[in-house]
Amino acid sequence: MKHLFFIFTLLFLSNSVFSQTLTGTVFEYDANARGTNKTKPLPFANVYWMNTLKGTTTDDFGKFSLPRTSADGNLLVVSFVGYTNDTIDIKSGDNDIKIILSQNITLDEVQIIQRQQGSYISRISSLKTETITAVGLCQLACCDLAESFENSATVDVGYADAVSGAKQIQMLGLTGLYTQLMYENMPFVRGLSAPYGLSYVPGSFMESIQISKGTASVLNGFEALAGQINLEYRKPQTADPWFINLYLNNELKSEINVINNTRINERLGTTTFVHGSMFDRDMDHVGVGEHGKDGFMDHPKYKKLNLVNRWSYDGDRYRNISTLMFLIDDKEGGQVGFKPKTNSYEQGVWGFTNRVNRAQAFTKNGFQLNETSNIGTQLSGTYMDMKAAYGKETYDAIEKNFYANFIYENRWSDVHKFNAGVSFQYNDIEENYNVSMSKFRESVPGVFSQYTYFTEKTSVVAGLRYDYNTLYKQSLITPRLHMKHDVFEHGVIRASIGKAYRSPIALAENLGLMASSREIDINPKLGLEDAWNYGINYYHIFHINEDQVITLSFDAYRTDFRRQMVVDLDQSANAALFYMSDQKAYANNFQLETKIDVLDDNRWVLTLAGRYNDSKQTTNGKLQDKIYVSKWKFLMVNNLTFNNKWFIDLTSQYNGKVRLPNTSVNKGETEYSEPYPMFFLQLTRRFRTFDVYVGCENIFSSTQKDPIIAHDDPFGPNFDATVIYGSLMPRAFYVGLRLTL
Repeated sequence: MKHLFFIFTLLFLSNSVFSQTLTGTVFEYDANARGTNKTKPLPFANVYWMNTLKGTTTDDFGKFSLPRTSADGNLLVVSFVGYTNDTIDIKSGDNDIKIILSQNITLDEVQIIQRQQGSYISRISSLKTETITAVGLCQLACCDLAESFENSATVDVGYADAVSGAKQIQMLGLTGLYTQLMYENMPFVRGLSAPYGLSYVPGSFMESIQISKGTASVLNGFEALAGQINLEYRKPQTADPWFINLYLNNELKSEINVINNTRINERLGTTTFVHGSMFDRDMDHVGVGEHGKDGFMDHPKYKKLNLVNRWSYDGDRYRNISTLMFLIDDKEGGQVGFKPKTNSYEQGVWGFTNRVNRAQAFTKNGFQLNETSNIGTQLSGTYMDMKAAYGKETYDAIEKNFYANFIYENRWSDVHKFNAGVSFQYNDIEENYNVSMSKFRESVPGVFSQYTYFTEKTSVVAGLRYDYNTLYKQSLITPRLHMKHDVFEHGVIRASIGKAYRSPIALAENLGLMASSREIDINPKLGLEDAWNYGINYYHIFHINEDQVITLSFDAYRTDFRRQMVVDLDQSANAALFYMSDQKAYANNFQLETKIDVLDDNRWVLTLAGRYNDSKQTTNGKLQDKIYVSKWKFLMVNNLTFNNKWFIDLTSQYNGKVRLPNTSVNKGETEYSEPYPMFFLQLTRRFRTFDVYVGCENIFSSTQKDPIIAHDDPFGPNFDATVIYGSLMPRAFYVGLRLTL
């Protein structure tokens, strides 16, 4: 790794800074000032030289600065979701240009030049960032965030247990606890939300998802060891006035999403999101009992209501985005026929209940001080109340969280930018587990600074932050470095190194273990987790012709833990031990992915990917594979378009074996699961103002055959519903409607 950074340093020093720079501002027509041709700045638009890897995005006030050489050509492309792309012929000497984008116009018949890519890798960011677009989110059912990654090789999604329906992600061979989940660059799902947070985000609410690997910018905190997933919700500036999504599958799981977008005046807009879903059947198709059933529901019954309201204000030198979120989630599961009001463990019925009330508020403010500097503020607060029961085990908890981040930015020249700021994070969780009560309360004030160097070939982002954790009375020093260099005209290499910390909340983050007879033993002397992450990525675009390209991406990442909270399920089949460890633990991740335009105009896009994890942890005195981490994954995605009206999306997965923990079945012997495939198919027909889609998930019903150990004795010493590595849901057909007005 030292040699790698030495090479990058030489490339950095050898790169000329005396390049011409193009500056300008991107505007949009104000739809509420008709007949006046009035415009306003458009933030976060993409600006790049055609057929190159060189580009940038506009700032909060629509301004951009982009290096230029003779090799870049004269064609500048400006794009933004919901707007018509513009290509400008830049003449020699042009500077401080003004570009006006127009919103897409709905004609009597839909006219599509080409289908937008479902996902792409940013050619601009210093961090390796994969973006799942609105089109990508529509290529699967995507009822919630957990179902949005089935066509991604980067993110794995699996069940936490066999009764709660909770799903968890993995990145770089590490659980999702090491991946920072953000709402528009503010912390979103963490702590008490960790077990079920993926189901709290309806897929229809999102405009896009950005996935970055490795440690993130210091501007977003000291966490994000394995990476960062940032969610962008639909925005008042670009959303349609009305959007309605209806979904129903053959098991009568139903869902409705309604989004209303209203422009109050030329500066103020609001968007309201409403999600309601329910499932009310005792479904039991998977198991080892009579006729392949085990007497337990494959998926809990539930009712969920999700309300979101966001406001956006666009001033000349001030911008604000504020959001309120409310969630009510009620789940019931366990043995078939379980009814919370009439059955209990005293009657020999094993049941599961989980009731959540959750409220969140976010606000972001941007103040332009002058042409080169601005100040941004981020504030958020969360209140969550959870009441859960697993058999005779009970867990009640209340979480209060507050987050504040103040960022100053100064771009003092075309190639230099400086950020600095302060942050504060407060977490307060009160847990009641059976008859015992515990409190987790921490405050983490911090300061940070970051320097960015950017030319037409090289960018370097170097950051450092200092935080102090009041719970553990520990200082946290977090250095991070990200570098990008265009080694060829269409090839870019990135490298990163950084440190990260994490404050674990043992029981709240591992509630699924309550779905077993294991005795939970938490060492009171827990502490902060501490690790380094190193990564390198190469990305190349091969041009077949003007309309077809092949992209190739290779990643290699390593995570080294200095201290880690271990959830040890190996020492005993009847216990789950939580303790801090400084013994050897690491995760290596390698991924190769290619995307091919088989036919022009994106009529057939083929994605092929392979990923290998080597994730090890020391448990029971032995360095061994980390449990539930799949070594191999292969992915093939076919996206086809016919006559710009019919769309077929076929996703194929091969998921490799995982190591299983010590159970009463394997009696401490090392045991691995069987690999399994998964297939998803969706057909969409697009009309002028609506889409109709039908699909099938898990086409060949590839399910885990024995998800619950000792299912016939749920209150006995060997019951365990947590040894889950495969799908619990058999083949499911669904139909849906997306209506845009």
